[in-house]
Amino acid sequence: MADKYRVLPRIYDLGRLEKYLSVLNRCSTPLLEIETRKLTSSLMQGIVDKETVQTIETWKRNHSLGGSDESEYRYLLRDLGLIVDRALDPETDLLLPLGGDGPIIRSFLSSDSKARFFYLTEIGERLHGGLVTDRLLYENTLFWLILRNQRYLPLVQEVILNPQSYKGEDLKNLIKTHDSVSKQSALLWLQFFGIGVSLRAASIHSTLKRAGGFGLNTEMLARRLLAAAILEMNSSFKRYEAFYVKEIDRRLNETFSLSPSATDFVAALDAMFRHIGKSVIEGFKSSRGDVSLPSHPNVSIVKITGEIPLSVSSIADAAEVRKITRYAREN
Repeated sequence: MADKYRVLPRIYDLGRLEKYLSVLNRCSTPLLEIETRKLTSSLMQGIVDKETVQTIETWKRNHSLGGSDESEYRYLLRDLGLIVDRALDPETDLLLPLGGDGPIIRSFLSSDSKARFFYLTEIGERLHGGLVTDRLLYENTLFWLILRNQRYLPLVQEVILNPQSYKGEDLKNLIKTHDSVSKQSALLWLQFFGIGVSLRAASIHSTLKRAGGFGLNTEMLARRLLAAAILEMNSSFKRYEAFYVKEIDRRLNETFSLSPSATDFVAALDAMFRHIGKSVIEGFKSSRGDVSLPSHPNVSIVKITGEIPLSVSSIADAAEVRKITRYAREN
């Protein structure tokens, strides 16, 4: 596992990701070239002057892009597939203002620069669209992208997979890594999504036994998992192709680096089928006695015929969604 995964980026505030998305949505931006370390190097080499550096740093502060962790946000954007980069186009890029409203690019880059300009991918544009129009869609999409990312240590998954999470244990003690920065990032990411809650903010959805630390909001976790399942099925499952219910469960657990011992995506599919019926998902009986939907024992095979509405993750009742988290049923 140590060879397969990398540690999490040193990002304690996922909220700042919005600032990067907003700037990149306006225009391509040479993120690496405007990082403080790079600017300092360019200043020492005489490539840019002090006034230009100060102007860029002020622009960054105004957009909440600066700080010692600025490169970490670039890594996260890249690893989640939200950005790609291209070479400088001297005929157009040099004439544009940085980020759409900053200093002119040619004030700190020359026509022969090897700078890379970063811009949003299709999924990056979709994520930004959710940020502008639908906050819940934005958060659920971001959670889905993090959960399906198999580049980082699956620290968020450790919380989901550990039965002690559902018994009021402090989540800080359940993430097994020697990298304290990654552990803190994972805990704060869970807090951002409303899954991890402090004792001071504990609700009826969390059973927390001691002061300090983080506890689990099981209902919010289940709703995020249901939303992630919907987004994954809409993105990766072919329309009008028949899937066994147990195959969907297996694929989702595998994609999210989870385990059927902790997560039950058959229950997630059951919730989808109950709330949208045959309008988007068609159900069929199997002659082999395969796993079926709990509420529809004659449905062991399904075909997805359209976009599954993400609203299912909000309208399903608490008892229904908690079935997705097996350990929550036992507590």
